[in-house]
Amino acid sequence: MDIATDRIGKLALITAMSSDDEEIRIKDSLKGDPHVRLTVTYVSGRKGDIERVFVRSLIGAALKADTVPERAGPIHAIIHAGLEAWHGLTHAVVDSSSLKIKVAIVSDGKWLVIAAYGDSAMHQLTNHERIGFGAMHL
Repeated sequence: MDIATDRIGKLALITAMSSDDEEIRIKDSLKGDPHVRLTVTYVSGRKGDIERVFVRSLIGAALKADTVPERAGPIHAIIHAGLEAWHGLTHAVVDSSSLKIKVAIVSDGKWLVIAAYGDSAMHQLTNHERIGFGAMHL
């Protein structure tokens, strides 16, 4: 899978929505681009529980994978893009709903984008897809 890296928002969305095999191909296609950095992480649990740690877990994942440097500006960008993605993802979802979410964090050195995709449900028979997206300049 060859994805143009000049549209990191699209890259983040496609990665967040990808299967494991597709994710591997996406990451392989990025190996030749020294500017684009991609991190994938997962969150699951009750909305109310995840909400308390969501942004912190994104910061930890991005720093651990060296997607962004450990400086105030990039961490600030993760906070804002993460909150934007979270609010889009969880709009009109009650706290007791279960979530299973794949999150892609992409940076090109100028922008940081976070895309979150997965399922939510109040009951196992009511699963449905959700997506959230956030972007912030570095």
